[in-house]
Amino acid sequence: MLRTVRRGAIPLLCGLAASVFVAQYATADPAPAHATAPRTATTTHATPTSDYWASQFQFDNNGTPWSTADFTAVKAKGIDRAELNMPWSKLEPARGTFDFSELDTELANAKAAGVKLVPIFWQSGWGGSPATFETDHEVTSTGATGVALAWWDQTEQNDYFAYVTATVAHITHNPAYGGSFMDYGHLDAQWLDGPGVGGWAPADIAYFQNTWLPATYKTINAFNTKYGTTYTSFSQVPAALPGAPLDSVYQAFRQWSVQDTYDRLTAAVRKVSDGPLFYYFGGHIANAPQLGNLPDIFFNLARKYHATVVEDAANSAGLSLLFGSLGRAYHVPVAQEWTVFGTDDQIPAEATNWLSMYAMTLPYGGGEDFFIHDGTSKDVIGYPIYTSWLPQLKKLSGSFPTQPVAVYIDYSQARGNDSGGSLNNVENDMTALWDGYQAGSSVVTSEEIANHADSLSHYRAVLPMNGSDANIAAYQKAGGTVLSNGSQLASYAPAYADLTSQHALQVVPATAADHRSAQITLGEVSPSFGYTGSVTLHPKGLNLVAGTYHVVDALTGQAPAQKVLADGSLCVPVAMKSAQLDQWSMLPGAAPAGTPVPDQCPSSSGGATSVTGTAGQGGGGLLFLSVGATGLGGDGNLTQVTQDGQTAYETWTSAQSGVTPANVYLQLDPSSQVAKASTVTANVTYWSVAGQGFQVQYDSPGAPYFGGPTVAGSGTGSWQTATVTLTNVQFAELQNLSADLRLAVTDPTKPLYVSSVTLSTAG
Repeated sequence: MLRTVRRGAIPLLCGLAASVFVAQYATADPAPAHATAPRTATTTHATPTSDYWASQFQFDNNGTPWSTADFTAVKAKGIDRAELNMPWSKLEPARGTFDFSELDTELANAKAAGVKLVPIFWQSGWGGSPATFETDHEVTSTGATGVALAWWDQTEQNDYFAYVTATVAHITHNPAYGGSFMDYGHLDAQWLDGPGVGGWAPADIAYFQNTWLPATYKTINAFNTKYGTTYTSFSQVPAALPGAPLDSVYQAFRQWSVQDTYDRLTAAVRKVSDGPLFYYFGGHIANAPQLGNLPDIFFNLARKYHATVVEDAANSAGLSLLFGSLGRAYHVPVAQEWTVFGTDDQIPAEATNWLSMYAMTLPYGGGEDFFIHDGTSKDVIGYPIYTSWLPQLKKLSGSFPTQPVAVYIDYSQARGNDSGGSLNNVENDMTALWDGYQAGSSVVTSEEIANHADSLSHYRAVLPMNGSDANIAAYQKAGGTVLSNGSQLASYAPAYADLTSQHALQVVPATAADHRSAQITLGEVSPSFGYTGSVTLHPKGLNLVAGTYHVVDALTGQAPAQKVLADGSLCVPVAMKSAQLDQWSMLPGAAPAGTPVPDQCPSSSGGATSVTGTAGQGGGGLLFLSVGATGLGGDGNLTQVTQDGQTAYETWTSAQSGVTPANVYLQLDPSSQVAKASTVTANVTYWSVAGQGFQVQYDSPGAPYFGGPTVAGSGTGSWQTATVTLTNVQFAELQNLSADLRLAVTDPTKPLYVSSVTLSTAG
């Protein structure tokens, strides 16, 4: 159907009128966090959405509406929500004229199949968005024209708000309507735009100077006093580029823009619909200063508007730990989505990684979202893994067992505080911390404290992840215990599980509300190696009442071999293949009669004492990474060749890759004894030529690329084997590509040829 909508419902944002509009819909004056007192959102809490088991779809099936048969097929797999990527240009072919005919057909077909549709409103970045009549585009920090619309183009923002609200108003009462995704900017990353970061369009700068600065600082004299400047008007204040003077001011404006615009967009939709709403979070913790994807903004708004936050890239343990904690702090449902980055052979392990972490969001689990049901390799390989595990996901209940200990993230750098702690390594550091010590610590952010969603006073001990700030200082002054490294966590937060090796197996529990049972999800997440060892479960770390417990495999109903240890912990031998999922139920009482009891559990030995990677071969316990990779910008691309009659891997030169460094990345079997050793002997067989060599850079505590021995060789044009010793080793897969070590090429302009690497435990 074609429908023309008059645009008087959404006021045009311009000049001082914008300030009035902001005041009407926002909960505070338009000022950055550093300039005003923190605001408190409404205390009404959303309820977790337990039936949101979704998959993302293109708007239609290659130009044809999705049929009832299409929706029936996904319903049979356990999917009850189909998310549709909305093409703005198709639904609004001309300004104010809407065509909902195809959408109406799909709603009718979905209703017949018992599936609800969830529109995803993209402003820019997805096929069909923006509308063809929108022409003013973003400008990046490098001066390039981006694909996204200019954030603060008043007409375009007004158009987008009207498009979203008109569409939601049209479908909100349809029985097949399942809610809407609120997005603005470039996809779910807000300011990301092309090769640079968006936010420097003329319209953005005009709004910054004419509206935001006066509303924030009131007078130019006040601004000058704060920053030691001598401007005579706000129009002289620069929209500073990153690294330039006053860049923190413009960064604060950009971050506020995300908060303000999402607030007003959601308020406008809430005026026409009380249906479910969702926010996508794209990117990672480190992206907050560049992309404006500060997680607490979305959780605070979700608390206010009764929305669910969807965590993209949910196969990151560090990100999932953060989002689970934020969900519990803000009482907001958290759904998870996995966006694959690996090759086809890595997809099963990535999917297992994602699915195994769902219990981290409990009790505010908001469901799962599969990206994307479109026939690509991820869909062909990953979708069956997702749908086959849905019955187990739907049975999960209870809570992720947290302890009164927190890790703390200072997010002030994202708000423009140049002295704030760096966010670059926080996510990986939290992942490594949890990999090495599986305990239920909470994650608290500086934004949570500002929003009164949590307080450090609730915790016995706090571990800062990116430096100390005023919150940490106040906590310590009040008698709180501030930890200096992750090894101290064990004194304050008992582990819920101990593993005999790291990085291959993930154990994520959900403890029942009565604290008398728990569900344990196990995910073997290595794409290359299996897990052979044991898992020791600790009732105290699981927040279970004291007593005797046993384990039953939830998939088979059988009790596996298990042993109750002297302290009441339960040890279970485990042998899982790569990318395998399992689920246990930990139940009160002794194991059924006849349950096998292992002789030695946990195992104190086992695993290979030597691992080898050989060019063209597999199965040696040491894996060369990025073999056959062809992407530009990759510093570890390897090509299999024959050199002097011997199979070898050849590094790409800097001319081939487009980047200066060249490396050979390696990952070892985490179940081997080598992975647990502190001193390792490395034998590297390589082709020695004049001027070419390598440095062994390995994962050491606090230094993922610790510079080890350098090998120069004789340079005689022959195969040679170098033997070096690596000390103070910590193979935690913290290098690029989840590598444990790399051979850093001496001269990246020339190839390095390597035929084999062997790592052995010293002695």
